[in-house]
Amino acid sequence: MPGDRKRIITNPGGDGELRELSDTLLADGLETPDALERRLRERFPKARVFRGITDRGGWERWYVYREGRWVFSER
Repeated sequence: MPGDRKRIITNPGGDGELRELSDTLLADGLETPDALERRLRERFPKARVFRGITDRGGWERWYVYREGRWVFSER
């Protein structure tokens, strides 16, 4: 079902732990950005998750910010 298709965009983009945890939690069946945010905050206390627009392919974008806002990626 197209509404079940979610794409995670993490910030900072280089944080593999944030990405992996976000993907794992989403695969476990979390249905809302708020639910994902609550679970991420167990590891990342400032985490915020926002629902973005759904693209033409039916993918809903969820933006995950480790620091609660956009930050530059670490190098």
